[in-house]
Amino acid sequence: MKKKFRFAALGAALLLTTVLGACGNNNNNASGGASSEAAPSSSAPASASASASGSASSGGTDYPTKTIQIYVPFSAGGASDLAVRALQPKLESVLGQKVEVIDKPGGAGALSMNEVLKAKPDGYTVGFVTVGPGIITPLSSDVGYTTADFDAVGGFMDNPYALAVSASSSYKTLQELVDAIKAKPNTIKIGTTGPSSPSFIGLEQFAKTQDLKFQLVPFNGGVDAVNALLGGNVDAIVNVDSEILSYVKDNKFRPLAIVTKKRSAILPDVQTSDEQNLGGLTFAPPPGGLFVPKGTPADVVAKLEDALKQATADADVKKSFDNIFIEPIFTSAADFRKAYDDALGYYQENLKKS
Repeated sequence: MKKKFRFAALGAALLLTTVLGACGNNNNNASGGASSEAAPSSSAPASASASASGSASSGGTDYPTKTIQIYVPFSAGGASDLAVRALQPKLESVLGQKVEVIDKPGGAGALSMNEVLKAKPDGYTVGFVTVGPGIITPLSSDVGYTTADFDAVGGFMDNPYALAVSASSSYKTLQELVDAIKAKPNTIKIGTTGPSSPSFIGLEQFAKTQDLKFQLVPFNGGVDAVNALLGGNVDAIVNVDSEILSYVKDNKFRPLAIVTKKRSAILPDVQTSDEQNLGGLTFAPPPGGLFVPKGTPADVVAKLEDALKQATADADVKKSFDNIFIEPIFTSAADFRKAYDDALGYYQENLKKS
């Protein structure tokens, strides 16, 4: 009887060992090495098997594992906001995680930039940047950051700027607007997309070059500037061409000049200010694009850069960009950084003259 009991107990122990072993294997396979407490799967990448706690500092091949937030320093509904949202579905598809777009205008873009600056450099907080908040704002005042505090991901948005008036305005040409400014100093109001925007700096240089005196009215973004012109609160605005095109087509706005070096692809019949022999207004800011806090792991930046590259080449994204009159043009992280470094020198020199 004792023998039978011993054999029965031994059998039960062996059965229990087998069951527990099988459960352990299933648990390891299910976790896939995602937990730092679970043993890594034999098929997991070597870098992922080190430890989950180390992946934030070293990047980790498992990135991303949660929602990525992209901060936009301009008002909702503007060209920048719409462009980032056009990329959003493809970025989510490539990265395999939700991408959340957060509009945070204010402080000439500094509020949004500082939100990214103070974030952990792990690739989960990304910023959209243009030359205004990225270069001009920190050159104009102490906002707690410079471009050196961020790592480039890549560019995708290159917009010419245009000067426009209401379709009911008496000004039919840029020269007529200039003549009116000279005849009535400090009475003509021209809206810009921010106190530290390329349009603001460009208009300041235009005023000095042409010896003009007019009121510069900064807004928090292109949408606010457009609404001010629609409401008759300003006499003209300088804004990206994509944000005024629909109003031009609806006969609400009249474009008087393209104020960047080349004519606009979407307003091809509008002459540049240089072509109209009115120098000083021409500027060519670097493209809008994405950046992350300094120190973000190189492999994380590379994944974001590749996702951006795939998104700008996607047919559906291009259709979305067509709807907002923008052509998505990918700029690599290295070229994006160089464009901003080059622009920094230009605006340092011009701001000294202001």
